[in-house]
Amino acid sequence: MKFFKEAALTVVCLLLGIVIAMQYRSVKVNTSLAVYEQQRVNDLIIDLLREQENNQQLQKRIDELQRDLENLRTGTNTENETIQALRKENEQLEILAGLKTVKGKGIIVTLESTDKTAIDDNNILAVLNELRAADVQALAVNDERIIATSEVRRAGSYMIVNGRKLLPPYVIKAIADPEKLENSLTVMAGVVDMLKYYNIKVDIKKDDNIIIPAVRDDGTIIRYDLLTPVD
Repeated sequence: MKFFKEAALTVVCLLLGIVIAMQYRSVKVNTSLAVYEQQRVNDLIIDLLREQENNQQLQKRIDELQRDLENLRTGTNTENETIQALRKENEQLEILAGLKTVKGKGIIVTLESTDKTAIDDNNILAVLNELRAADVQALAVNDERIIATSEVRRAGSYMIVNGRKLLPPYVIKAIADPEKLENSLTVMAGVVDMLKYYNIKVDIKKDDNIIIPAVRDDGTIIRYDLLTPVD
């Protein structure tokens, strides 16, 4: 009987020892896992802080690049506006100089002799001057653009304009206010009455789409090789 008690006690002690050993081992493993997990958490926190710092640096760089891009856009727009303004100004100067073909409302004046008498250059100049006084903006005689340096002179039975021979009838095109141009010519005792006195037929026609070609830019009409600008 005593033997069985001792055997049972031994078994109980053995089982208790095994349980204690297993419990110790479990606690040790859990402690190691806890330490490992804590270290892992610390590493993750460090990585997160590092990534946040990188993101801040990247965002800062993005902001700098966006500012540079905006500056470039603003600079490009300013440059484009300047270029467009210069182009517009250059086009206006070319129009004023007669280097551009132009169109607009105006009148067409046709001069034709009613007898065998040749039309004189003074007759054409009288019409041109009267139209200039009426604020004409573009002139042409037989599609030869009239500019500041254009000559109009008679040479026998024809007229020379811009170095080119023109034969009658002489068609003068003028772009400006049609009413004002016509009134400047047809005023009583004006140019039309004077031309009729010299047996010159004058026909005046209004037109909403008069086209006047540019002056020939071949170096024979517009010359400035002897001119030097003064500062």
